[in-house]
Amino acid sequence: MNVLTFLPLGLMATLSVVLGLARLPVHPVWTARLLATTGAMTAVAALGTGVFVAVNYGASLAPGAAAHLPEWALFGDDRPVPGAVGIPVTALTLAGLLAVVRAGARWTRELRAAGDDARRPLETPLPIAVAVPGRRGGVLVSRGLLRDLTSEELRVVFEHEGSHLRHRHHRYLAAGTVAATLLPFLRPLEARLRLAVERWADEDAAEAVGDRALVARTIARVALAHRPAAGPAAGFADSGVVQRVEALLGTPPAKNTVTGPLLLLGNGFVTSSLTAATLQLDHAVASVLLPLLAMW
Repeated sequence: MNVLTFLPLGLMATLSVVLGLARLPVHPVWTARLLATTGAMTAVAALGTGVFVAVNYGASLAPGAAAHLPEWALFGDDRPVPGAVGIPVTALTLAGLLAVVRAGARWTRELRAAGDDARRPLETPLPIAVAVPGRRGGVLVSRGLLRDLTSEELRVVFEHEGSHLRHRHHRYLAAGTVAATLLPFLRPLEARLRLAVERWADEDAAEAVGDRALVARTIARVALAHRPAAGPAAGFADSGVVQRVEALLGTPPAKNTVTGPLLLLGNGFVTSSLTAATLQLDHAVASVLLPLLAMW
């Protein structure tokens, strides 16, 4: 084991931190995709590095068991992993896995409850609208929302929530949450990703109704009395209300039909390569291909 063991994860984490702090000059569609991809890959890289070090630490404690492991799963230099590294990395990896499992169980419970509620309006005077993904999902609204908003404003709400459901934005939010759960210093990335997803839905709603000022006014009105939703469901006024309203009152963002895909492609190549390095996929593939080639 040497510094190269942690280098891919370090580069991934640095990229995630930078993207979490920087304001990307592209359409929210591409911002959300870039942040979700980077967050997800960083989470996989963190778990991959942790599991790899933990396995090698176990092999250091029980050298006899190491003989039963595939060669690609072990460090090439055969040097034992010191306890000062192996113990905390193993503990953090197990804690991270446990946190992800608990978050997944909590999301499942919340989605089931929200799916049941989505069949009828919530009995509350607060104007609430939440996109509930899944086969039993839909748009969860409150009687306060139906009572207080005009028909044009209600259309804005349903176009916005429909965008969340159509583009499966809960998967983007889940990627950010998992990354921030495993690596708490990535919470800025999670927050920026949540804002990008909301801005994406805002732009879809504005394009559908043809009135950006109406969308901005509806967001501000609902946000005044809104109680933010938790979990993987996306609420109408959950994140960055001021930034969203300002963006809608400004110039519409460019579609970035060329720049966006190129950025996403480049980001995907870099992040997937670094993640593959943390998972030792090159060694795993070589260990499978070499015996096959020897048979020819």
